[in-house]
Amino acid sequence: MSTSFTVRLDDSAERKLAALMSDGSSRNSAIRYALDVSYRHLVNEQMREESARLLQDPEDLAEVNAAREAMGAGDAW
Repeated sequence: MSTSFTVRLDDSAERKLAALMSDGSSRNSAIRYALDVSYRHLVNEQMREESARLLQDPEDLAEVNAAREAMGAGDAW
């Protein structure tokens, strides 16, 4: 599926788009690239937040420790 849309760019956004196109990429490719990078950043940030939350969760930490103990993870060192 392909979707078209129109966007108004201010001077700053125009400069950023031009920089993304400096390697010869088309506007479409540059915008898709920016969306991909932005999405990966969003997902990574969500994972960092979830990890930080789980590091503070006593129930989750107890499960991790129980699993480590069951696998003998401490024996590897």
